[in-house]
Amino acid sequence: MGHSVGVLFDRVSYAIRELCNITQQARAAFQYATLNIYQASSRQQQVSSQLSSTIQSSSPSSSIALAQLQAMRQQK
Repeated sequence: MGHSVGVLFDRVSYAIRELCNITQQARAAFQYATLNIYQASSRQQQVSSQLSSTIQSSSPSSSIALAQLQAMRQQK
């Protein structure tokens, strides 16, 4: 009886270690994905603010384009 309990304990502890490894890998992958999303969104904000400042400094007729850009930004 004692032998089978030891084998069972080994299997359980191995499974727990594997689960911990998988969990750590998943956490790392999630953090990497979150970082990529954050970088992409901040880059998008930079581009849109550059675009709006370019539109504002060009001509009065492009204020329509600026209004469209702001409307697009609010839809998100």
